[in-house]
Amino acid sequence: MENQTKIFVDNAIGQSSEYNMLMNLSRLSVSKHLVDEHFTLIWANEYYYELIGYPKEEYERLFENRPDKFYAADPENWKILVDKVTETLASGASGYHFIGRMRHKSGRMMWVKLANVFTDERINGYRVSYTVMADVSELQQTLLEQSITYNNIPGFIAKFRIRENGFEFVEANEKFTRLFGRSDYALDSPVAVRNPAVLRDNHELMRRGEPVNFVLQAREQDGNNVWLQVSGECMDWQDGDPLYLFVYIDISELLEQRELQKQTSQRLEQLAFVDPVTEGRNRTSFDIDAGGAIRSAAPGSYALVWLDIQKFKLVNDFFGVEAGDRVLRHCYKSVQAHLEDGEYVARLAADGFNLLLWDATRERLEERLNRMAEDVNRFEPIVRRKYIISFSAGIYHIDDPSLPLIQIQDRANIARKNAGAAVGNGLCACRMYSEQDRLRSLREKEMENRMRGALERGEFIVYLQPKQSLKKSSIAGAEALVRWNAPEGLISPAEFIPLFEQNGFIVDLDLYVFEQVCAMQRKWLDNGVAAVPVSVNMSRTHLSDPHFLDHYESIRQKYGTPPELLEIELTESLVFENPQLLIRFIDQIRAHGYHCSIDDFGSGYSSLNILKDLNVNALKLDRVFFSSKEVGNAREQVVIVSVIDLARKLSMVTVAEGVETEPQVDFLRRTECDMVQGYVFARPVPLAEFERMAYGREIAA
Repeated sequence: MENQTKIFVDNAIGQSSEYNMLMNLSRLSVSKHLVDEHFTLIWANEYYYELIGYPKEEYERLFENRPDKFYAADPENWKILVDKVTETLASGASGYHFIGRMRHKSGRMMWVKLANVFTDERINGYRVSYTVMADVSELQQTLLEQSITYNNIPGFIAKFRIRENGFEFVEANEKFTRLFGRSDYALDSPVAVRNPAVLRDNHELMRRGEPVNFVLQAREQDGNNVWLQVSGECMDWQDGDPLYLFVYIDISELLEQRELQKQTSQRLEQLAFVDPVTEGRNRTSFDIDAGGAIRSAAPGSYALVWLDIQKFKLVNDFFGVEAGDRVLRHCYKSVQAHLEDGEYVARLAADGFNLLLWDATRERLEERLNRMAEDVNRFEPIVRRKYIISFSAGIYHIDDPSLPLIQIQDRANIARKNAGAAVGNGLCACRMYSEQDRLRSLREKEMENRMRGALERGEFIVYLQPKQSLKKSSIAGAEALVRWNAPEGLISPAEFIPLFEQNGFIVDLDLYVFEQVCAMQRKWLDNGVAAVPVSVNMSRTHLSDPHFLDHYESIRQKYGTPPELLEIELTESLVFENPQLLIRFIDQIRAHGYHCSIDDFGSGYSSLNILKDLNVNALKLDRVFFSSKEVGNAREQVVIVSVIDLARKLSMVTVAEGVETEPQVDFLRRTECDMVQGYVFARPVPLAEFERMAYGREIAA
């Protein structure tokens, strides 16, 4: 029966085009609700959605047809409405009328009038109600303004005779005379009037008997200055002179509030559109003005530049954050000084700037950017400390102004990331966005779309690269490396690892590799072979989660793998991003029984001093230490020997990476390096091949 009733009502209301047309033309919202805890919407005419500002599909997606969710940002107004409905139901009344507040999609608060009727119809056990709603904001606002006006009129009323040479006082109410006395006012010397020009300007109008309205600054008898809104009308004539009745409203506080509001608006505008560091444009301001300029310009008019200060972190480290902010502010002003009309600059984040420049040849744009960089380096604090600031820039010629600004910025940023390969001797390394960049971006998007499915299908394969003990001349460990065995063939880690680090998927992939390593070691132990330690790489992304080790421990305990067979490798670059945080994480890793190593030592800004604070088991020397295949450079030998000797004294195992020749191996053996990992012994190999190398046979699962 309920279903039949529902069909009947839906047909009667939802399908009645005449009814809907009538309601829409009347600017009335009609809706049907369940009387449940959500007041669930089950039908509404078109004007319902127009009134609140949300298209039907968006309303359903955001609020799931639940008015309580729609009112989530206004709980007080929702409670008032709920109380009204609850009160009506408790009284047994068949409906109610109600005027309340409702927020439009734009954020504007509306006054709405609701007329509601409860029916005997029930759906899923809940009564059904019908609501007619209208926007009465203008009427309510008018009533409110009238109420405020009449309740706050100060009551300054006075009558003056308008003579040829001034104003003759006739009479006034007590409040006027108490504040201003009973004086006449001559046009040439109005005692209490602070801006007599206003009276002179309106005197001729009043002599003709015309209504006037003006603002007057006056001085009360106690010396206080006030601002008055004066309205006057001719009430009578006396011997050819008009008699005027004036109503004065004290607007001093209003003007003060307006001034305060103006200052507040300026402050809000500053917060909304001004970057607090550079005191110039921020991202929002740039998006509005630069975005508008791009959309209104012809294709090829503009180029967008993504400009980054190279290694800006070192500026903060060397000079301090406050000085770093001064450098950013100086960079902004130096760049801004070079801009032409119609060009824009803003700091988007950290040390990244966006510039919208008139398009030109590559040579012309590079020349402009390098001149800007030269001006930046004239900053006196930098000159005193002999520090040179250099930039990398990605440039995108905007050939399609209809592209979203974020996509235009992405293309410039993609080019910037490859600016290290750009040629030139200037302070700004520039690279143009190219077709190769576009194809690479499409490739990355394709990999991003496939990555989770690939992980579920087991397309990511763990390879092992042996670590050769120089003392025992045998395999003493391995590093786990991941390969993507896609249907079209193997995808190089160099292609997908940077992408996964950027989008955060590297966390899932690292944990997957760790689980594969735990499983293979469990297999080795169950088959009675001497399992060798295996190291796994841990991305810096994990370190943003203070409980990251919980995930690793859960996996390790699942397989019962001894933690001493697992080594976690952290890259050297993490030392300089947040050394104190890294030290704490290393201590946590060691406390759980894992071994820990610093990978790629020597590839960046290695600090021997930091080694005293890093409680790691192993130090992996980067291939940059071995610039010559014969290790014939005496200075190179001294550095390698010193690092290995220092590591030994700190009880760290040393592993030389990227070793490719026998002379290098012989030298490392003489220096008592512990292990070698490189092509001279083996490339990364699949599990079965590694087992044949390490154990002489494949280990059964």
